[in-house]
Amino acid sequence: MGAESAEIVEVVETPPYPISFKVHGMMCTELRKFVDRIVKIFPEIEAARPRCSSGIKALCSLNDAIDRAKLFLQYCSESSKLYMAMKTDAIVSRCRKTKNFLEQCLCQVQSMVPVMLVHEISQIVDDLRAANFVPDKFEEEAGKVLRELLQKEAAASDSMEHAELNAFQTAASRLRITSPKAILIEKRSIKKLLEKASESDQVKKKILKYLLYLFGKYDKLIIQAQKDNTSNQNEGVHTRSADAESHTEYRLYDTRAEMLNRAIIPPEEFKCHISSRLMYDPVVIASGQTFERTLIQKWFDDGNDTCPKSEMKLDRLSLIPNAAMKDLITKWCRKYGITIQNPSMQPDVLRFFHFYC
Repeated sequence: MGAESAEIVEVVETPPYPISFKVHGMMCTELRKFVDRIVKIFPEIEAARPRCSSGIKALCSLNDAIDRAKLFLQYCSESSKLYMAMKTDAIVSRCRKTKNFLEQCLCQVQSMVPVMLVHEISQIVDDLRAANFVPDKFEEEAGKVLRELLQKEAAASDSMEHAELNAFQTAASRLRITSPKAILIEKRSIKKLLEKASESDQVKKKILKYLLYLFGKYDKLIIQAQKDNTSNQNEGVHTRSADAESHTEYRLYDTRAEMLNRAIIPPEEFKCHISSRLMYDPVVIASGQTFERTLIQKWFDDGNDTCPKSEMKLDRLSLIPNAAMKDLITKWCRKYGITIQNPSMQPDVLRFFHFYC
């Protein structure tokens, strides 16, 4: 084997090769098996190639296809679960394009190898053509709820916080990001993607920053729900058949989501009647109703002299801090690990949602 041949084989073996995948495992594993089969016979293909320019070109194309496939699989193994779930359609498309590229390159080298090798290549080509990449339904759902959240326009929605919670808890349960370790790994993966994102890819960077924002705001709630669920499960039957256990595991995702929904819905009296959100600084007005300070102040500043809820005319526009309500809300938030955002300081990252697709 000449120096040129040695260099080609070395390039094929250079990219690190993953053995497991966090998300889209079935698709990536299937693609990896094809790459393994091609890499196994690559030295024989390389040894049999003619010295003409077309033969070298065909071999280099096959090498390039293998190299790209390996890099793509490595990316899938290291990337964030949440981000990969959101990009499900793109990952499916990439798997199919990679498959087609490998098939095309194998067909180009078939005419330059021995008969026995032609048969083996033909078998791989037939299997590639028959391969169908279909995403896992739970991972697909996780990506869907997150994309729908990103498409909401925060400024036009009074229930953005509730939408965030629902989307994040569903995605986390579907992707099994519910333990402290899993959350830590996911946050590190997001940060690595953020570090590698180019300055020109601002949309990707904003999405990743928003995912970190969701973790900072709701991860304690996710962990607590997982602990409660585990405790409940330990009280049940411990022995199941393999099929029953698998079925139960999928059902647990919905159970956790339902439990989280019950836990995160605050009492109505904790919500401001103007925004329907948890109050950060509750105050009482002359009608006896309690509102978020900044919102009711804006109501008065706009020239209104009535109560937004009862519509009664007010004889005075005073704001009295509701210390008792503030204490109750604080204790409830501490119990469920929720941080109330100051309504006058909403994260700028939310403004890009309606531009995302």
